[in-house]
Amino acid sequence: MNVYEARVPLTWSPVRVSRYLARAFPLLPEHVVREALKNRDVKLNGRRVSGEDQAVPGAQVQLYTPFEARLPVVYQDERVMLVNKPAGLSCDEDDWGGMTALSFARRQTGNAHCRLCHRLDNQTCGLLLFALDEEAEQCLLSAFEERRLDKRYQCLVKGTMRPAAGESTAFLVKDARLGRVRVVSHETPEGRTIRTAWETVAQEGDMTRLSVHLLTGRTHQIRAHLAYLAHPVVGDDVYGDRAFNRRHHSEGSLRLCACQLTLWAGGPLSYLDGRAFTVLVPF
Repeated sequence: MNVYEARVPLTWSPVRVSRYLARAFPLLPEHVVREALKNRDVKLNGRRVSGEDQAVPGAQVQLYTPFEARLPVVYQDERVMLVNKPAGLSCDEDDWGGMTALSFARRQTGNAHCRLCHRLDNQTCGLLLFALDEEAEQCLLSAFEERRLDKRYQCLVKGTMRPAAGESTAFLVKDARLGRVRVVSHETPEGRTIRTAWETVAQEGDMTRLSVHLLTGRTHQIRAHLAYLAHPVVGDDVYGDRAFNRRHHSEGSLRLCACQLTLWAGGPLSYLDGRAFTVLVPF
């Protein structure tokens, strides 16, 4: 029997157990959560509960199931692991206090040193890289910092992209209090330069499918930059067009995927140099 554990954050108001489980354990299919609730295999502070009970702030939640949740592995050796992160799974600690890509990776590898080398937004799916030892971690962190790893994304955006291919430079300003960013056209003391390149893959009705190349890597860069260019990513309710998303039944379902990663890490990971890994885009 597998046990999945989470702790409801102290900052949250009480929430139904069924809703909390869906968000805290995103790798568990809906039918698995349903079955656990039906069998009374969910505990709140050691007490068996139903889906209608309230998960209160600070509560320890445990779900028991024979189902083993696993991250989809694209490549793994003794030094690195590359997975295809599903949308809805946070890379590390999030506001729900549930299991994350990092906690699932450590559970799956049995390696407490397993470390994230970069991050994807909760609703962005695709390639996520972990280091499995300290030397590999330092090597990969340097490679990301020096832009020696090539990352490509695919997304759907609102409207017809003009020009069909191009590159844009702007400035990104973080708002730590709101947990979001804004993009401006002029240099500011708190702004950081962003460069984003794109190429049209296909026109799909009133949406454009783009291949995006990040020439800089900043928080929410693709989402915020494309919204600034008047072509927000479909499904983005933070920087995008909520009415457009509703019309396309894509609210909260971000159409953004990190679909290709080419490694140029050098050093102890030089055996991976030039290897390009890809995943299918699920939209």
